[in-house]
Amino acid sequence: MKKMATVAIALCMAISGYAQAVAPDSEGMNLSAQEWTRNVVMGWNLGNSLECPNNETEWGNPKTTKAMIHAVAESGFNAIRIPVRWGNHVTNASTMAIDPNWLARVKEVVDWCLEENMYVVINSHHEEWYDRNPYYNKQAENNAKISAMWTSIATYFRDYDERLIFAGTNEITVNWAAPNTEQQAVQNSYNQTFVNAVRETGGKNYYRNLVVQTFACSPYHGLSGFTIPQDKVEGRLSVEFHYYDPYEYCGNCTYYYWGNAYKDMGRIPANSTEQTITSLFDRITNTWMKKGLGVVMGEYGVSNHYTENDKQTQQENMQYYLKCVVSEARTHGFAAFAWDNNAFGNGPENFGIFRRWQNMTVGNTYFLRGITEGAGAEYKEPDPREDDNPGEGETLWEGDALLDWGNGLQLTIPGSLFEGKGEQVQLVLSYTQEYTDYDDIQIFYGDWSSMVAYTVGGNSFTGDFIPSNAYATGSGTSHVTAFSFAPEVLRIIYQKGIVIQGHGIRLNKVSLTDPTGIATITTDSNLRHRSGIYTIDGRRVSQPQPGHLYIKDGKKFVK
Repeated sequence: MKKMATVAIALCMAISGYAQAVAPDSEGMNLSAQEWTRNVVMGWNLGNSLECPNNETEWGNPKTTKAMIHAVAESGFNAIRIPVRWGNHVTNASTMAIDPNWLARVKEVVDWCLEENMYVVINSHHEEWYDRNPYYNKQAENNAKISAMWTSIATYFRDYDERLIFAGTNEITVNWAAPNTEQQAVQNSYNQTFVNAVRETGGKNYYRNLVVQTFACSPYHGLSGFTIPQDKVEGRLSVEFHYYDPYEYCGNCTYYYWGNAYKDMGRIPANSTEQTITSLFDRITNTWMKKGLGVVMGEYGVSNHYTENDKQTQQENMQYYLKCVVSEARTHGFAAFAWDNNAFGNGPENFGIFRRWQNMTVGNTYFLRGITEGAGAEYKEPDPREDDNPGEGETLWEGDALLDWGNGLQLTIPGSLFEGKGEQVQLVLSYTQEYTDYDDIQIFYGDWSSMVAYTVGGNSFTGDFIPSNAYATGSGTSHVTAFSFAPEVLRIIYQKGIVIQGHGIRLNKVSLTDPTGIATITTDSNLRHRSGIYTIDGRRVSQPQPGHLYIKDGKKFVK
């Protein structure tokens, strides 16, 4: 610990002497983070080049040229993300000063992009000295080095206009496992250090849009553990995630078809459909964009893979997948950057779009078509509603029962209870998370034919609702969650009813309510003041039967 503290102090002293901050300069720095991200129509990654360990051709790609950048722009891309490794080019460990030749080389590529009037991201990529060490015992030392390194980079690029933005880290991870509290906290501290360092250099950097990352650039880890850094200026931060989901389709290529549109062609992943993308992006919008953050999807893609007996259909399916991802990104106002590593073939890690060794000819027309088609979508303002605010409502069921798939409560609610409530009716669940492995709430139609689509707090879901992800809370936490349904879904519920089941959830109450908080009363006002339990037609019962509708204390419920 003493050694780390000494290193941190030495680095901080070195920083103060290396780069002098200048006064903030707002000229030409007008774009907010969300305006910047919405301006990115098609983004592209210069993958496996400037982030190589020692030189940009080390991983088999040619040296980047001005002609390459021009070709990307001519194909419709208006933004480029340039992954850069800096640590291997440090010339002074005490100041984390970067080799001037390396800085000049990065500058050259950035300038070519700006000459094409493109938006540009430069980041810190594959810095294994910190991105594989998210631990408390390395936190102080790494933060000091990150601060010094970004002070060097930011000072060098300080006079660049608002088209250039900085991204602090990349995929910080420990063997791609879910992070613990320590690892999340260290990642969050890296983000804060990056923001502080850049802002302190002053000039245009004081107002420059900056990008901070979730753990492993996973949207799911971010929704459960990302902390928004404090910033000196408002509206100039974006959060970054990467999207290669589902990985069994996009990454390791064990599925050859994706999406409900292709479910009749072959086996598709059960955990991912078109609605999955919409639901996730809705949650990201409501979690981060409504707090003023921009959103950068720094990498996305699907590795080219096919079988010879249905190659064209499978390639068209990949085109369709990319169209869906990019379209949803554009609709939500995210800046999306396709990963291109100049690798072609059949199987994992073949994300190539342009053949860099062959004058940037398009090597995968399906990929480019899908991205271009998706980029045609227009931004849609998010629903301004805040989280649903259910009123007391009409109790349908009340008790204390654990949801544990077939071993626990599976509550059936007849469709007749929803009728007459109007299209604004909400199903409200009161419950406590109670699990050792995972938690999940599922809503099926009453005939178990399929899962029900709904929204919670403006976020779209189909079937599965996972409180630990939605609320970033753990076992022992109680919630009241309101589920809203589209008119077409309600019409099916009227006919089929619903079934509620799940795992790791202790259910306490289920009710129907109006989002204004106005409770629905029974059809027979004379029953409101009677004690006991009655059938819907007013007959008192001493032993209510499971699955039947009754009235107690003026409210309907299902036994």
